[in-house]
Amino acid sequence: MIEPVRFEDGRPMLLAGPRQKNRFAEMETAVPKQWQELERLGTLPGQVGTTRYGAIAGTDMDAGIVEYMAAVEVEDLAAVPEGVGRMRVSAQRYAIFEHHGHISGLRKTWDSIWGAWVPQAEFKPGRYTDFERYDERFDPRTGSGVIEIWFPIEDKE
Repeated sequence: MIEPVRFEDGRPMLLAGPRQKNRFAEMETAVPKQWQELERLGTLPGQVGTTRYGAIAGTDMDAGIVEYMAAVEVEDLAAVPEGVGRMRVSAQRYAIFEHHGHISGLRKTWDSIWGAWVPQAEFKPGRYTDFERYDERFDPRTGSGVIEIWFPIEDKE
C-alpha cells in the first residue's frame, strides 16, 4: 500500500508555464509537449530556483478533460511574458508521496493514491491544487528519478 513519506504545510506559490486543457486520452502526448515548451521558454523573469512543477489546474470528469500546467515558480505574475500560463497556489496541508523510477510509471502512482490511499485515509482530498514536484533528484534527460506528489488534504468532518 502506498503511504505518504511526510505531511507538510505548503506555502503560497506563483507558478508560470505552458497551461492547457487536455483530453484524458491525449495526456500521454500532450503533457510531454508542454514540458518541451517550458524548456524552450528558458528562464522566466523572476524565476525562483530550478525546481519544476506539474500542476493540475482543473478537471472536468464528465467531459474527460484535465487542465495541466508545466511550470516553474516565479516571484511576480506581472513579469511573466504574454501568452504564458499563470497560477496562484494557495497555502494548503499536503500528504507528500514519492514516485521512484521512470516517469512512464507516474500514472500508476497517482492511481494508487486515489484508489488505495484516499479510501482508507484519515483525511479527505483538499480543495486546492495538487502538483508533481521535480527537483534535482529527477533527471529530465532520462525521465527517471524521484518525483514528489503533493496531494492536498483536509480533515474529515
